[in-house]
Amino acid sequence: MFKFQQNPAEKTDYIVGSTWASLTKSWKKYNKAKEDMNILQMKIYSNKILNLQKKLGLKESSFEDLSEYPDEELFR
Repeated sequence: MFKFQQNPAEKTDYIVGSTWASLTKSWKKYNKAKEDMNILQMKIYSNKILNLQKKLGLKESSFEDLSEYPDEELFR
């Protein structure tokens, strides 16, 4: 399964469980935004996913489909 990079004893089960639940929800919302081609929402949820993966000590995902959309274009 997944191996923690940090010592899991430092985190309580509640924190790990709630972070994992947030990660799952963020992936669902990212996939919905991708289905709707909502690039701004995709960027927002990809950042959330990366932060949560870092918290859990998981390997960070790459979002290659977003690399073609620079941030400047999103706020025009």
